Amino acid sequence: MQPDTQNRNELKIDLAKANIQDSVSIVIVHKDKPEYLNICLQSIAVNSINNNYEIIVVDNASGPETQTFLDDLEKDVKVVRNDKNLYFSAAANLGFRHANKNSKYVIFMHYDVVILNPAWIDLMINVAEANKSGFVGLESGQYMIGNQKVEFVQEWCLLTTRQCMEKINLFPEQLPLVGNAFIATLRAQQEGFKPQVMKNNLVHHYKAFSVDVNTYEKLSEEALALLPKIVSQAQARSV
Repeated sequence: MQPDTQNRNELKIDLAKANIQDSVSIVIVHKDKPEYLNICLQSIAVNSINNNYEIIVVDNASGPETQTFLDDLEKDVKVVRNDKNLYFSAAANLGFRHANKNSKYVIFMHYDVVILNPAWIDLMINVAEANKSGFVGLESGQYMIGNQKVEFVQEWCLLTTRQCMEKINLFPEQLPLVGNAFIATLRAQQEGFKPQVMKNNLVHHYKAFSVDVNTYEKLSEEALALLPKIVSQAQARSV
């Protein structure tokens, strides 16, 4: 079922921030939820007025009505349109490749994140600088690898340095939706980028779901089968 774009609020805030001196690129992966994306973009505009930034929206083959909404956005943000659903990893990597090469930092976000704190970018950068970290998120997760519980940084609002993303070879595309943040965190740790999790209340994450349950379960099963092999390969490379 297509989302209701007829009754959505129009963007009323100028999002145009980008210039050649951009210090931060914000990559937002989206599919068929323009009502959430609209709120996300407006919250960034309201709460980032003191920052140089650009926004790249990577759309995973949304329907025709959503494409009309994206047409309106292109006056103010970069829109990258995929002709099929690439899920998060490949779409985020594509957004990274479209980011301004002058951006030292890249923030990856889900479309259903709303910014609450006007200092959000500065606070995330401060944590990165203070801890010499290239990988800073707002929530941790856990996986059991054998008998060991291993924490990782969730990707739904994640600040990285360009250097970190290039060194860890971006998000693992063999894990399109599940397990990708775990492997990215592991690689960042191995490369010396000291992953960090902030506890500040900077954003609200709606946790909207744009993947049907059967697809999600299938991707989860595939990820759980692949993770031990990928972890073993990563550990072997670090020895």
